[in-house]
Amino acid sequence: MIRIRQAVYEDIPNIMRFIDEHWKKGHIMGNDRTMFEFQHVRDGEVFYIIAEDDVDGRIYGSMGYIPMMEQEWPCMSTVMIQSLNNPENRMLGEEMARYFEKNMQCYNLFSVGIEKRYARAIAALGGNIEKLNHYYRLGQKQEFKIASINHYHILPVKKDGVSLVPLKTAAAFEDQIDKEQLYHNYPRKSLRYITHRYYCHPYYTYKIWGLQSKEGITSAIATREEEVNGSKVLRIVDFFGRDADLAMAGHEIDKLLAEGNYEYIDFYCYGIEDSILREAGFSLRDETDENVIPNYFDPFLQKNIDIYFYTWYLPNIHVYRGFGDQDRPNHIINHKKGELK
Repeated sequence: MIRIRQAVYEDIPNIMRFIDEHWKKGHIMGNDRTMFEFQHVRDGEVFYIIAEDDVDGRIYGSMGYIPMMEQEWPCMSTVMIQSLNNPENRMLGEEMARYFEKNMQCYNLFSVGIEKRYARAIAALGGNIEKLNHYYRLGQKQEFKIASINHYHILPVKKDGVSLVPLKTAAAFEDQIDKEQLYHNYPRKSLRYITHRYYCHPYYTYKIWGLQSKEGITSAIATREEEVNGSKVLRIVDFFGRDADLAMAGHEIDKLLAEGNYEYIDFYCYGIEDSILREAGFSLRDETDENVIPNYFDPFLQKNIDIYFYTWYLPNIHVYRGFGDQDRPNHIINHKKGELK
């Protein structure tokens, strides 16, 4: 008989084997224990649901998740939901979702990177599927090797506003950012989550920039570089604080573009008003845009990609590319971040 249950630490090798065999051969989450535990283990608790045969222990389905807060009833992101045909002909994906809803004491659920073809099943579960908006700001380059630019345009920005201050350590982030504004948007992300997710990543190096005004540092962005074809881009993967601060950051964003010699800065997001991002100088990459602003770098694909997400509740939410597992390596990396030269 197949039963659905919370995974424990001893299940990790079997879960990873299941991912490698049934998700994608060679996938990092099926072959790199460091990455698996970074994403799905805290204090010995394993953030995974599995469906297994209670006789032989074979796994027929799995669903990972990531809490954003340590408090009761946190918001969570689900990742890598996979189920197989099984002897009982059960809809394991739907059953794992219902098990999660019943047992996990989750206030709201997000799944970023969901395939649009699952919209009907998601609607049956009472959820909503939406698309992240993709914004970008081009650098002043003569040649683009990552993007494909058929129409070069940059929106004007104000020459004053907030300053971008590097928050190089988790301690600096905690000491300098306005805590009241940090939790301004929903879903809230705890300091522990932010520290682990962006300051302690085993492979990726993130730079966190505080948005400083006369009131202090009331917002922050998490960024990460991508490099391919001898060229670089900068990606905003998460945002914390007041939306309005972004509208005043255009001049500083242009400084980042110039100092980093980036082709562009891009930002996948949902919930921030279009007028705010346009005031910051960002253009919306939609179906009418002639430019190609790639999303996939591992491996690199010069193609526009729409990212859809699932959520239980829609009103007043802010969703970014950095949620869940959308910003993580897909293949095994042979060095830890601290070993980079």
